[in-house]
Amino acid sequence: MTDVILAGYFPETAELCDRCGVTVRGVADPVKPSGSGYEYLGTDQQVVSQKDIFGGCEVFLTPDVPKIRKKLYSFYSDGGFEFASLISPRANVSPSAELGKGNMVQDSCEISSNVKTGICVRINTGAVVMHDTVIGDFSTVAPRAVILGRCTVEDEVYIGANATILPEVTVHKGAVVGAGAVVTKDVPEGVIVAGVPARPLYVRNGE
Repeated sequence: MTDVILAGYFPETAELCDRCGVTVRGVADPVKPSGSGYEYLGTDQQVVSQKDIFGGCEVFLTPDVPKIRKKLYSFYSDGGFEFASLISPRANVSPSAELGKGNMVQDSCEISSNVKTGICVRINTGAVVMHDTVIGDFSTVAPRAVILGRCTVEDEVYIGANATILPEVTVHKGAVVGAGAVVTKDVPEGVIVAGVPARPLYVRNGE
């Protein structure tokens, strides 16, 4: 793997880079992060404008919010950058799983057989994704969430910590599943659900 530039700074991501044996070239952020220990490269705009000096470095997008990650992906992609994936050596990933570019899989995750993920998906500490599940672009699975077999999680979905998605459920684009929710049926596009069993709270406005 080439050296990486972190777009945004979070200590847990930096620690994951260390565990993966990845060298961090520096951090791009609108504001210089304090105490990162890495070189501050300037804003995202400054990094893209100086692409040639980074010698083929790939970018890793650290923000947890799907829409922010999508916006940064478009910006850096237009600027000619490629995207690094960080897959923890402490995660258990099936050989038959197909993970997209720019993915993050944190410690203690379980990724089962025939799982497929899209671009820049984040699967956080201790999450479980069971067999034949598909997770779309820019979606986030928070710590210790469980997605059971043959589920479909569409693009830009956020699944909260300790949530459970029951088998064969579809969570449609832009939906949010609240922490600790148990999802027993399909979640419509842009809807926020919470509770046991999960019920709609309101529809997001897309912003």
